[in-house]
Amino acid sequence: MQNLKLNTDNFISFHFIDDQKRPFVLIAPGGGYQRTSPREAEPIAKAFNEKGYHAGIIYYRETLLQYPDTVDELASFVQVITSDSTYPIDLNAFILCGFSSGGHYMASLGVFHHQYPGLIQPKAMILAYPVITGKVGFAHEDSIERLYGEITEDNRQRFSLENHVTNLTPETFLFHTMDDQSVKVENSLFFMQALRNHGVMVDCHLYHSGVHGLSLGTQTVVTDAYRSNPAAYEAIHKHNQTWFNLAISFLDFRLKKIA
Repeated sequence: MQNLKLNTDNFISFHFIDDQKRPFVLIAPGGGYQRTSPREAEPIAKAFNEKGYHAGIIYYRETLLQYPDTVDELASFVQVITSDSTYPIDLNAFILCGFSSGGHYMASLGVFHHQYPGLIQPKAMILAYPVITGKVGFAHEDSIERLYGEITEDNRQRFSLENHVTNLTPETFLFHTMDDQSVKVENSLFFMQALRNHGVMVDCHLYHSGVHGLSLGTQTVVTDAYRSNPAAYEAIHKHNQTWFNLAISFLDFRLKKIA
């Protein structure tokens, strides 16, 4: 199916298994609100396809929009694909998935979706080592600056998605590594606590170690440092690889509850 583009160069590429209606996962790769990492794009879509999920990848930094245009455009993309019956999507199983800054991007719609009249409520979110907070000492500062143009106290507060969780926020699966030096684990912990405070179901899986941006942790998504020895990359992250099957288990439980 042809890519979907709206009014900018940003677009969604679709990875449908077939023309049967199935759960759909919209994936936002990370990249510090500067780019979209290929290691968190097609390999993730393929992994979801293999589990029976249709997938789409949103390339949301081809045009470098700032807030609120970022979330407005995302809401428009979702409105288009959920309103067009030619897309074989089970509307009761529309899932948001984001990595690092892509986690912030997706979680922004997760916490603000109810502000867009007529927009479908996502059924769940999968957030992998997400950027969440603007708090000093825990924030990914570059993401704030790229999203808002400058770092101010007001922008820190707006950026901090843990401050905007409500009981309408979708149930969420989080995973993070404890020694993540790029996006501190507190980002997931703050969001988890906010979800708990509002009675929203949350699974939070913390691994004792692992590089930021580990993706699936397999040989197919090695970092540059391991290009010459992909088997070593996979061996180091063997335990971390379990996050994906845990996420699928979470979704299977969530979707059965819907049914």
